[in-house]
Amino acid sequence: MAHALIEVERKFIPGPGTEKRLQELGGTLEHQVTFWDRYYDTPELSLMRADYWLRQREGSGWELKCPGTAGVSGPHQEYVELTVEPAIVAQLCEVCPYRRQHLPS
Repeated sequence: MAHALIEVERKFIPGPGTEKRLQELGGTLEHQVTFWDRYYDTPELSLMRADYWLRQREGSGWELKCPGTAGVSGPHQEYVELTVEPAIVAQLCEVCPYRRQHLPS
């Protein structure tokens, strides 16, 4: 059976005293990373409305997050992340097919 990489991302706002408690437990800040992303969409927000997220991360290239497998329920969201340009373009043509006819030849 092939193994797939699953990324789990959870966002939360730590409460007061969280940093102190982590330090008491031996936690330390090893390093801090700041991302600079530019997000793109159509003037009508077609991508956002379809739950697609096209971004260009500084120093990392393009990425398109697409809705994942149907059937994910509850507060969870599953996305497929495309990072290869031909796959990104093909998926964008599926999401915004009417725009394809307006591309220059």
